[in-house]
Amino acid sequence: MSNTWNGMTFTNIATEGISTLEQMLIPMQAFSTDLSKDMAPQGSVVNTRIVPAATAPTDLVDDESGDYSDVTDDQTTTAVAVTLDPHPVTGFHLTDTQSQEIGAGVWSDTSKRLVRTHVRAIGNAVLNSLFALITNANYSTAGLVTAASAFDTDDVADLRNVAVTAGWDMAAAPPMVLNPDYYAALIKDNAIRDMSASGSNAALTLGDLPKVAGFSAIEAPTLPGNSENLVGFIAEPSSMAIAMRGVETQSRGDFLHYEVLEGPVTGAIMTYSAIFNRSKRRVDHVFEALYGVKKAQAAALKRITSA
Repeated sequence: MSNTWNGMTFTNIATEGISTLEQMLIPMQAFSTDLSKDMAPQGSVVNTRIVPAATAPTDLVDDESGDYSDVTDDQTTTAVAVTLDPHPVTGFHLTDTQSQEIGAGVWSDTSKRLVRTHVRAIGNAVLNSLFALITNANYSTAGLVTAASAFDTDDVADLRNVAVTAGWDMAAAPPMVLNPDYYAALIKDNAIRDMSASGSNAALTLGDLPKVAGFSAIEAPTLPGNSENLVGFIAEPSSMAIAMRGVETQSRGDFLHYEVLEGPVTGAIMTYSAIFNRSKRRVDHVFEALYGVKKAQAAALKRITSA
């Protein structure tokens, strides 16, 4: 048999899987998260804490008559109950014969392709859930309306003004999530691609945007246009709450490999398992995620639309 199913094989698959999921879920960094490898709580509800925007300051003399007793906010955090409801699961299997037919020299490439294809389906499910909440009903009037052909750094400066006026902390580099057309429009903007103007050639050589007007730019290929012409958004963490938990098994000994994985960057949680199906003489590789998303502070997200 050309391929030996040892511990390193399963570890490599797990590593490739969580790395792929992390790359897809970068937009999740825009929101408040409660992510843990621990098992889901009884009742499958996680109370995620968000930090709402501070109330407008008052004048100690004119508004408070020199009295400090009412100058503090009533609370600094708010609990948002997130139900761990979506539980996407996918995977692939290889029979003994199929495994034997895969040459040892191409197994590394083949396994990566298999893993990436299936884990990307998990990532899409998570992104679709959170993007589906970004509607006019949840997050009111758009912060910017413009066509992709007209979108440039001047528009981003206008978005910064919207954010600053709303009391956002621009020092925290809030994310600006864009669909590919609008992300590409900024890459082509001379203010960015011209190294003499931007001081960086990352946009031209790597397709990576630097911070623009204080925003961290994130490309989101799966951002849906929806019926409201959504093309992007800017956000603070308190706009949405996301929770993810590990999926534990009652009998790890029955598996060739069972691991709850946590990404080092976004903290995304995914479970990978491999089990030998004796009756069909094949190894089943399964990827799954248990998560929930919920709208939080409406004023902490501003939509970008094309019309």
